[in-house]
Amino acid sequence: MKRKITPSDVFDINKKSGALILGKNRLDDYATKFLTKYCKQALVEPMPLPVDDILKDMGLTVQEVHLSSDLDVFGCCLLLDADVDIYDRETGKYLSTSFSAGTVLIDPLSESFYGEGSKRNTLIHEALHWEKDKTYFQILEVKNKNESEKLYPILCRQSETFFTPPEGKKTKENEVRWLEWQAHRLAPRVLMPKKSFKKKALEFIEQYKASGENTIYSCDTLIEDLSSFFITSRLSVKYRLIEVGLEDTISEFSDYNDVYEEIHSNKDFVKLTPVEAIQIINSDTTLKNWIKERHFVYAEGYFVLANNQYVVQEDGVLHLTPKAKQNLSRCAINIREQRYVAYSNTEKDFIGYAILNKVEGIDNRLLTFHPKFQSDLINEPEEVYQAFSKQLACYDVDEEIELMKLLGDPTKTLCDCIWFLMENRKWIYPEKFNEETGLHKNYHGKIKNNKYEDMGTNVLMAICVGMGLSSRITQKLFERSKNKLNYYEDPDMTYIHILDVMPGLSLDNFNSILEQSGIPELGSKIKE
Repeated sequence: MKRKITPSDVFDINKKSGALILGKNRLDDYATKFLTKYCKQALVEPMPLPVDDILKDMGLTVQEVHLSSDLDVFGCCLLLDADVDIYDRETGKYLSTSFSAGTVLIDPLSESFYGEGSKRNTLIHEALHWEKDKTYFQILEVKNKNESEKLYPILCRQSETFFTPPEGKKTKENEVRWLEWQAHRLAPRVLMPKKSFKKKALEFIEQYKASGENTIYSCDTLIEDLSSFFITSRLSVKYRLIEVGLEDTISEFSDYNDVYEEIHSNKDFVKLTPVEAIQIINSDTTLKNWIKERHFVYAEGYFVLANNQYVVQEDGVLHLTPKAKQNLSRCAINIREQRYVAYSNTEKDFIGYAILNKVEGIDNRLLTFHPKFQSDLINEPEEVYQAFSKQLACYDVDEEIELMKLLGDPTKTLCDCIWFLMENRKWIYPEKFNEETGLHKNYHGKIKNNKYEDMGTNVLMAICVGMGLSSRITQKLFERSKNKLNYYEDPDMTYIHILDVMPGLSLDNFNSILEQSGIPELGSKIKE
């Protein structure tokens, strides 16, 4: 009986828009078509693809520019003359810059951070856009000639590597995202053509076999050899071995489960303790930039988009909304967990990852972050985050207005300002003060009686944390005191870092982070 044709089997062109329609079962067919035109030899014999020569033959020119602050955007191909936002790493700002059609932009950090294989993948990705999507954009330009909307080029984002757009959604945006889905899946197939890749993999296996009867077959070795030969990433090779039908063969190798743990046995959206959260942030600059540039805050174990759809503030503490809990993939950074087993090229498999070791007894696990696994996150307008930031900085407007008046009144002391906040929180009795700040009860009376203007940094910070004050208000109080915060040296640098990224932490959680960072805890050691 003849198999029924499904959308996965379609290889066609949309007659109205000029967009390529390509099902997942026909990806290798398109890769073959592309290589037949530009490098037929690669279909016959295994070889590292001459990427630069192909781009030259296509009439494309390559320029290196920085395309994003968090290294999410690797490349871009100008299918029409257009402006692209270029990131200036010195000023931290974007500048709209004009480029001509046929220009491929690539971020030079993509290679330095993720290796030559990543750069080659990005270049072929962009070449594929030029080959298959140029007509689509030319038709779109004609349709839009009377509209003010400009056609922004497709950006090659790491975070969309594994993203699959919804089917049946008839919008221009969704159609463009399908074109990007195609490029993400086609690039490895062009770099590692099905027949020649499989041929080379089997050749390597035969070489291992010929080395002796007691040969122990290793996935790690096979992946490394194929990655070196085709000059591609190890992750791409892992997926390609499965796609060409060799999974049954390599699943018999001794280290298959260990090497493929990253793909087969991970756990997504792991909940982090405050200590784990700050440790994984500090392990990697890319994750730091994601949190800063994309406006994430820590709430109930997750880094969540700073939007009141997903986060609410109650008494200074951040909580997830029901919508956030039901849609973590849309609003939270995906921190993944997997079992950790060392093999020869473990470190290569984790290039570009933020990694935190999590040891529980004899169970050794990794918590990891990588842009590739953040596919469903929503990019909200900047105004949304600014609005939430204002709400976060001042969850009690009346209190802040009155506090600002007190801070600006030369007749009022620091103790007056703090006592005002303490009264608002009903810290009328020393016991409550001690419970919330960890400070000796005697400090309560000294503040109440206006006899503690010379309080130290440790005491004032403990009070601010215990009150759940924002980073901004805390800094205002320090400006009024005799203590000046040093933003570039510990312990002050860590204090501010925690307040910025993880507002509303209890004193106990705040101190647990300080302890892990080797910084003395806040609050006096004497608690009555």
